[in-house]
Amino acid sequence: MASPNNFNDTAGHLVKLLRALHDLEANPFLAQLGAVETLHAWYDVVCRLDYAANSKYLRDTGEERVHLLCEEIRVLICVVDEAFRFRMLPASPSQKQSWDSAVSRDPSARYAFRDDGSLEISLLDARLDGTTLHVKRLWNHVCNTEGDWVDFHIKLDETQVNTIRRKLATLRAIRATMKP
Repeated sequence: MASPNNFNDTAGHLVKLLRALHDLEANPFLAQLGAVETLHAWYDVVCRLDYAANSKYLRDTGEERVHLLCEEIRVLICVVDEAFRFRMLPASPSQKQSWDSAVSRDPSARYAFRDDGSLEISLLDARLDGTTLHVKRLWNHVCNTEGDWVDFHIKLDETQVNTIRRKLATLRAIRATMKP
């Protein structure tokens, strides 16, 4: 997702699909999205919607159109996730060791790393200070719609810093233009 305008188009399309789904199968997500006041709250509802669109909660119907809309919603949420989450791998074994050490200080981050060694963070809950990334929320469970709250700092290399800086700038621009 390259720009806030693209994001707003995507968010608008998501609401349109959700309205169509609501017309076929009543659900609370349309009202929940309409009631949010922050981008953070909006994304939390979208995460719950993503889980529901892949579960019996919304799919427990014989209506083929419900299934198709749920699939369209899930695909669109994957695009939305690009603006809110970032998955990164350590650039070197020493960086991996440094990250392991940083994570070990926070008991809630015990399973922060995925099997491939990557770390997936919430950009809404991260802050970059020079070359240090302050991580407050992780995404590490398949069915976790709220993320895991953590509190640790990791050192990044120059390429990672530039990437995170761009992602955070895009998120700030989205926050500035979005009307939840």
